[in-house]
Amino acid sequence: MSTLHTYTETGKPLLIEPSSTMTDEQQHEVRCGMCARELYVDDEGYRLYMEAIDSGLDNPFRCEVCNEEYDDLVYEG
Repeated sequence: MSTLHTYTETGKPLLIEPSSTMTDEQQHEVRCGMCARELYVDDEGYRLYMEAIDSGLDNPFRCEVCNEEYDDLVYEG
């Protein structure tokens, strides 16, 4: 799945990985930026998602299938 990187105060990257199933930690529904499949993220992931959308940026999340297709396209150039 696509991961979203953010930095904490310590400067270490924090991975935010969406899930296709809702869990106790991942309660917020977002959509894949390419195919609109439902994905679930935690509070921090949802905050970053909303900041990106409010700022006019593209949806930062991609589902596993779209992420593989995106990686193939990038590799092929």
